[in-house]
Amino acid sequence: MARKTGITETYSWTQTYEEFVLRTPLPRGCTSRDVRADFRNKYLKLSIKGTVVAEGKLCGSISPEDATWSIDDGYVEVSIEKSYSDWWPGLLEGETYVEAKKSDAKANKKEGGEEDQPKKKQQQASEAKEATTSAPKPEPKTAAPPPAKEEKIPKQGPTPTAGSDKKSAANANKNSAPASAEEKSGEKKSKMQILGKKGHGEVNELGNEGEDITSILGMEQKCQTIFDTLVPQLGIEHEATLHAAFNLMDQWIGNYRMSRIDDLLNGNKHKLMAICRKKGGQWVMRAVQMLAFCRWKQFRFREALTLFYEFQSLAGKSAILLENMGHTHNSLGETDKAEECFTEALDRISRGDRGNKGGLLMGLGIVKKSRGDLKGSVRVLLEALEFYKGEYKGVDHSIVAKSHTAVGRSLEALGETRKAEHHFYEAVRIFWITCGFSPLTANASKKLGELQLALGKANGAQQLLKQALELHVSFDTLDIRAIMEIIQVIPALHLKPRWAGMLAMPDFNQYVPSLKTLRDRVDRDKLKMNGDLAVLFKAAGEVALPGGAFELSIEFLNRAMGFFKATTEVDCSQLVSQCEQLVAHAQQKLGVRGRGT
Repeated sequence: MARKTGITETYSWTQTYEEFVLRTPLPRGCTSRDVRADFRNKYLKLSIKGTVVAEGKLCGSISPEDATWSIDDGYVEVSIEKSYSDWWPGLLEGETYVEAKKSDAKANKKEGGEEDQPKKKQQQASEAKEATTSAPKPEPKTAAPPPAKEEKIPKQGPTPTAGSDKKSAANANKNSAPASAEEKSGEKKSKMQILGKKGHGEVNELGNEGEDITSILGMEQKCQTIFDTLVPQLGIEHEATLHAAFNLMDQWIGNYRMSRIDDLLNGNKHKLMAICRKKGGQWVMRAVQMLAFCRWKQFRFREALTLFYEFQSLAGKSAILLENMGHTHNSLGETDKAEECFTEALDRISRGDRGNKGGLLMGLGIVKKSRGDLKGSVRVLLEALEFYKGEYKGVDHSIVAKSHTAVGRSLEALGETRKAEHHFYEAVRIFWITCGFSPLTANASKKLGELQLALGKANGAQQLLKQALELHVSFDTLDIRAIMEIIQVIPALHLKPRWAGMLAMPDFNQYVPSLKTLRDRVDRDKLKMNGDLAVLFKAAGEVALPGGAFELSIEFLNRAMGFFKATTEVDCSQLVSQCEQLVAHAQQKLGVRGRGT
């Protein structure tokens, strides 16, 4: 098995693709009682009899509960399991070490192992100072329960499932991101300047880390490069390539690249799902789990639920899996089953099972809201929010923002619009920092815009709704209902005198680029015309018309009218008449413009 080794002034280390081992001599007269070790997600401290051997931010994330230390033949040995299967640049950020060469390793092996001589290497480290390797700061971890489309599904998505594949479970918890940091960085910064920022990408006193969208995108690119390199070198079925594939899909699931996951698992090029089912074991579990998350984020909840139950048959029950299933039942309106899952998961956690108490509280709060117990919902959701604030005190994290959205929706239902606005403002601020150009950001911006409009803040509402529309039409999976709801409110926002006079940007033509993108996306994805899409196209045509895009308006209206005319289940004659009148008006405008030129 391939290994890398390094030697510092106080310890030596050895790493494989999945594990990191630190060794340091145990001073004469010391025992296990003198050793103190503190393991957190991105932090390690090791001291012996009050003397610090190693302390600082790790170059990658770990599973603290799986970290161990022992005393062996006069040495303290610390073993930590990486959350990601990958090479680290070193153990601690900023540490200086000498990389052990093969000749050194062979020589040291004869003396009992290359890691057995750290103090003898001190002089070598000093002499080789200019040639030493300084470990760069890695991207912050992005582990957080997957996000959810706010209008149609629970405010917190599924979290990775506990089973034999701990790395996949630890890494499937990411949040979303834009397609290109370089293309969007200027606009992202402007949004962050408007909303403010604090503590992103930092580690708080609990060892919990905030999120930073630039680092999230950097990690995705790194995983993509590794995968693209290993496929031609080792083949898709090699274990190293499979690890790289799932590390990459862990990034994609958080960054809403659902079509890429579908293509990698089920496409003709790699057929990864078939390979994993053939291999069995951890690979089939990882593939089933990943496809379940993908289907969930594509709003294909019934398929996702079937896959979660298949995962249960492979790995057994766990609190985390029950949470995933509870959120999915909630999305399907099956509140009784959802409550059973959340309650059983909380019971398992009380008996020592690993799980996410905050996510379960959010799920139960959503169940209460669905049943009309709004005050009870707010109470439980505020408890979840405080739980996450405690976990991520001082740093921004998307799960805190998701909690704000859940609380905000229940407050809105209670008629507490101003309080709801506060929570959604915080959600939008945090989502821009931690997720960037994401459905989470888009949905929170949409809802904040709707709340501000209800409070008479028309100008702020218009900017937020325009921003949400621009985001929604660019995503991997189109949320037709969310886009329709935004477009349907635009005419009233611009034409009602009490709102129109407040707008800094009153013209309709500012929406035309997004409408063109919408049309192109529908055509590219070959979406089948249905009732929702027809209503959306009619609304789009009504916005394109006053925006001066007459040909685009006619195209939208004619496509919608074709569906309305063919529908026999309900009477669409009024919709057809409205479309015909609008098309005639657009044709008249187009003719006038043609004569004018």
